[in-house]
Amino acid sequence: MSQQEQSDNQNTFNQENAVNPMGLLFDEEWLQKGVEAEYKVGGNIGAGLDWGSAFGSLVFNLELLGRFTTLRISLNREVRLLLNNWNLGTATKIAVIAARERILENFRLPTPEVREYILATLKNDELYGEEFISNREILRELLGLLLRQEDWETIAAVAADSLKKEIIHQAVSDRISA
Repeated sequence: MSQQEQSDNQNTFNQENAVNPMGLLFDEEWLQKGVEAEYKVGGNIGAGLDWGSAFGSLVFNLELLGRFTTLRISLNREVRLLLNNWNLGTATKIAVIAARERILENFRLPTPEVREYILATLKNDELYGEEFISNREILRELLGLLLRQEDWETIAAVAADSLKKEIIHQAVSDRISA
């Protein structure tokens, strides 16, 4: 097979699997390439969520995966509502973005305690009847586990830096126009 034919086959393969990424799980060639890539680096590449054996049950159970998405969206909403209540002014938006990034990062590499709490939350049928989880107590408890002291320090630093830039920008703009 020529290089052009190989390239054309690879492009077709990539296009088909971009539409159906779950198809990759059943493609022996793709799995073999994954094994070879991990072997080259001496272990698990670790892209994505680091949930150990619990992740398999999440990925292969579409209902749990859907609930996981609902949980993530609900947590993002809850952290936005929380930070809006704190009246941070112009720093609110950047604080929310930073908090959401920290939540996602802590979802990717959860502590055993967080992983256990999330799995228990995902199995709680009462929480998943609506678009969002309405039980704010459970969401706040999970936020308390997900966002540790160092996460809040990062969020505060990002918000403070944003506010500092806004003040400097306004001061310079006022001086120029005066």
